[in-house]
Amino acid sequence: MILRYTVREHLKLIDIQEFLMSFRPGGIVQGVLIIALLVGVAASPVLTQGRGRVVGTVHDEDGSPMAGVVITATNPDSPRPFETNTDEDGEWAIIGMISGEWTFRAEIDGYHPSEGPARITQSPNPDLPFTLGRVRHRLELALGDEALEGLDPVAIEQDLEAADAAFNTQQWDQAITGYNELLEKLPQLTNLHLQIGNALQQKAEYQDAIVSYERVLADDPENEIARSGIARSKLAMGDFEAASAELAAAASGLSASREDLYNLGELEFANGAIDAAAGWYEKATAVDPAWGKPLFKLALVALNKGDTETAKQYFQQVVDVDPSSEEGAQAQATLAALP
Repeated sequence: MILRYTVREHLKLIDIQEFLMSFRPGGIVQGVLIIALLVGVAASPVLTQGRGRVVGTVHDEDGSPMAGVVITATNPDSPRPFETNTDEDGEWAIIGMISGEWTFRAEIDGYHPSEGPARITQSPNPDLPFTLGRVRHRLELALGDEALEGLDPVAIEQDLEAADAAFNTQQWDQAITGYNELLEKLPQLTNLHLQIGNALQQKAEYQDAIVSYERVLADDPENEIARSGIARSKLAMGDFEAASAELAAAASGLSASREDLYNLGELEFANGAIDAAAGWYEKATAVDPAWGKPLFKLALVALNKGDTETAKQYFQQVVDVDPSSEEGAQAQATLAALP
């Protein structure tokens, strides 16, 4: 644009004929060629590009320079974006930019990208510094950087997945070992005591299971799952009075399990409180309508009351929703025997 403007201004001041005739014979042709050449050069894309220059740096959160960060600069009036990379000192530079509002972006794997506008001129421009924040692992977000200092969060997550896989395939000892090793590294993972308690309960090591559940409650007193685990363990140990109190407390929560509600019904049924038992069985059925156990017990409650027709209805429901279970087979046999 600058060269093209200069040629036009000269043509206003110099008579074109005199300009052309100033050449020796043949000069007219030469003059035309020179003018064409000047105009052509002025229209060259290279010369219409700007000469704007900007430099900057990229550092991480600790202030260390970052190498290999991709810097991209875009402008809607520019025919193409500019792109460069930071060197080992975290420094970068871009030249040949037109004046205007540019958007600069810094990005590299493992870090959150940073982007912002800058006004670029053909005069010296201010330096553009970037600071990139590292993408945190979900464990780092949950526990904080300090808790995981010196630990590999990806490896921790893999160990956790391995312990969970052992638990889900009922390899109780392997699961317990895995959870305990994780707790040695990260004692903040107190919920792992819950899994350990569940595994110990499956091994019928009820007293140890209760200890694990109590460790959960020490950090989270309102943890209903731990309270339910203690109640089930005490029930299995024959401590019915303590189990009843624990189960009642657990069942009062919104997340009471079907097992807790059913076990409360069992305790009441064993104590001869038939109506109270029926109430808990009905709650267990409401949580899981396709579970045959509480329906079967509701049929027995009806038989104890001499209500054969209601008992038949419950037995039929057991057959309908849970035919392959032990209760389903017993319900079918009982229906065949009832008048």
